Amino acid sequence: MCPMSFSPGRIAVPAATLGLLGSTLTGCGLLDGSSRLEKALEYLPAGTRTVQFVDRAEVADRLDLDDLATGASEDDVRRWVEASRNEAYGTELAQWLAPMQAAAFSDFDVEWEVVGTGDGGLTRIWRMSDDLDFDKVAADLEDAGYERSGSKDRPVFHADLGDTEDGLVGGRYPIPPLDIALVPGEELVVTGTEIDAVLDAVDDDADSLADEGSFGDLLDQADHQDDLEYAGMSLDLPCAPPDVPDAKGEGLALFVPSDETVRVVRTFDTDEAAKADAASLGDELTEFEQLAGVDAPPEVTTDGPVVRIEMGFGDRRSAVSAYASNRGPFACLTAPTPGA
Repeated sequence: MCPMSFSPGRIAVPAATLGLLGSTLTGCGLLDGSSRLEKALEYLPAGTRTVQFVDRAEVADRLDLDDLATGASEDDVRRWVEASRNEAYGTELAQWLAPMQAAAFSDFDVEWEVVGTGDGGLTRIWRMSDDLDFDKVAADLEDAGYERSGSKDRPVFHADLGDTEDGLVGGRYPIPPLDIALVPGEELVVTGTEIDAVLDAVDDDADSLADEGSFGDLLDQADHQDDLEYAGMSLDLPCAPPDVPDAKGEGLALFVPSDETVRVVRTFDTDEAAKADAASLGDELTEFEQLAGVDAPPEVTTDGPVVRIEMGFGDRRSAVSAYASNRGPFACLTAPTPGA
């Protein structure tokens, strides 16, 4: 297996609350960008250890609302809110949909969002629609009160907290972020603490997460990659089966393709550890079923050092919630208490 780095935890999944109107592992090496998720990894800096991906355009297509654009009427915004109210995931901009109809871009312009964390902090990238006018975005950010710096082709904008009111800059751009970079050639809006590292990766001046290839093993476990609405991945399984000495957990993932089987992946350093982990999941999955009210019991299988837990698309909301809180199929399995 490829060498993997470890992190102490996973990024929290932001709530998608939209009440707005008020096989064996073979993935070592380079990723070729053949899916939108793989393309997103070409922009995240090497050393990123957790990834969260939301394909907003895929969700909009499923909901038959892919015709909405920034500047939408209150009725159109309400239509989106009502249709997506019970969805399991959304972008960071979703909760600011209504006020951002007065901005140069909004959630309606986002194709997909990827969030990565590592030693350098958190990075958030929005891939925008091909017809977004980045010159108009740059001018509107300045008009809203952002200070412009950087090059002509890679402008960076900064806002001060003192220039905000009700969490908005200029009444239309939310904070965070206070720093925004535009990459027109790639249709990207970049925010977070590693903007410079992202720009270096875009320009091939530094390795990206795709170059590093550290998530290749987990991506090999994602069926229907072209249809993924959501993916959460971490190069850290909180702990390994307690009854297998020296076993190591190496990765954790959740893949939600549109209208397809939801898959949880837990990877280990040995086949023995995976079998022991699968056998130990019973109590956690029973509790998950009871609390989440899933449509049917999740199916647990192993394939070499990989544990797969699968459930129906209708259970995606429960699965994403469990991922955010390390419960159920994402739980850390500990040794039983002596005498229990």
